[in-house]
Parts: sequence; C-alpha cells; structure tokens
Amino acid sequence: MFYLLVIDTVKNICNKTLTFKFKRKRFLLSEKNKKSKSIGYARAIDSEFGYLKEQIKSLKNEGCSLIFSEIIGLHEEVKPELKKALNYLTRGDELIITKLDRAFSNRNECIKTITKLLNNDVRLRTLSGFLSPENSSDISSSVFNILYELDNLDNECLSERKKELLLQRRLNGNNLGGRPKISPLKESLVIRLRNEGCSYRSIRTQTGIALSTIRRIILDGEKG
Repeated sequence: MFYLLVIDTVKNICNKTLTFKFKRKRFLLSEKNKKSKSIGYARAIDSEFGYLKEQIKSLKNEGCSLIFSEIIGLHEEVKPELKKALNYLTRGDELIITKLDRAFSNRNECIKTITKLLNNDVRLRTLSGFLSPENSSDISSSVFNILYELDNLDNECLSERKKELLLQRRLNGNNLGGRPKISPLKESLVIRLRNEGCSYRSIRTQTGIALSTIRRIILDGEKG
C-alpha cells in the first residue's frame, strides 16, 4: 500500500500536481434530511499550501461532505480533481468553491461549465457571494450577477498568472525586477562614447540601452 502511495505521489509531482481529498466521516445534522450533496473544490499553486488549507477549512465549515483539492497551476488545461468533482455531482447537488478563479481560468470556461451544470440541475456557489440559479429557466435573473463576478474572475486570474510567473522566474534564478543589469563592458562603452562627445540619444541608438540607464552609468562614472 505504501509503495502504491509513493508511486502516485511521484506521478503527481511529475505532472506538476498534488491532489488531496477530504470526506466527512459523519453527516452534519443539517445534512441528515437533505437529499442533495454539497461538494467542495479547492485549488492553489505550488507555493500556496497554506492558502489551500484555508480553502479546505472554509469549505468544511460550509458543510461540504466531500472536498476535492489539488496543487496545480492556473494555466493547466486539465485539472484532475476538478474533473472528478464535476463527475461526482448528480441532480440537485451543488458545487462550492471559495472564488470563481479557483476552478476557472477565463470567462468562456466558466460560462461553459455553469451551463453544463444547469442542464444537469446542479448549482454552483462561491463563498465570495456568487450563486447560479437552481435551474436553467431562471438563468436570466442572474445575468448581471454573473457578469459582475466574471469581471472579478479576470482580475483574480491575471493576479495569479503574475504570481506564477514570478515564482517560475525565482526558481530559474532570473532577475525579478529592479534596475536592469548592464555588463561592465557595456558600461565602459557608454562612458567612452560620452567622452567622445556623443549625445545620450546617440549612445542609446548605438548600444540599445535605455536613456535612464545611460544617465545613471554616466553619473556613477563621474562620481567614481
């Protein structure tokens, strides 16, 4: 059993995913007479284990009997645990996520999934306030709510893409920002051209270095 668990973990790491699943051992009092199920889904990226735990805790408190969760990038086209959660849902159930960007990377994907859920009489709800109608006949009443939340989704997805990019650059040892690094050879070329009487714009044309950087190199040279 341990050997199989290790194999699964290695596969997940190779696929850049880590999956977790929570299942409530006992029904809550509010669930005993409830025919439908509340299924949760949580997602975070590589460095956000704490954020994933927060989502799972919130979904537990919301009464989810089963929670599918995974560590996976937003850009991944297939999210295995989300797919499992969607397949597990049946008529009358609801899928609960903390925010729309946990499950969807763009508007089109979100609308497509909501439409599919509605056709199967499944409701989507977020802890941030989004609530899809109980059936497709009521969809017109929630149009403005959907559009409002989709604007938030675009912003959240853009923010996470930036975080993933910074993380990847950090792992690769790339420069994360600040002043551009100029080689000593280029710096000496800038100073030589200036000493020869070239203007800042002429130096920029010859070296491809930004004017602000050229000014800094020359000022540093004068101080030295």
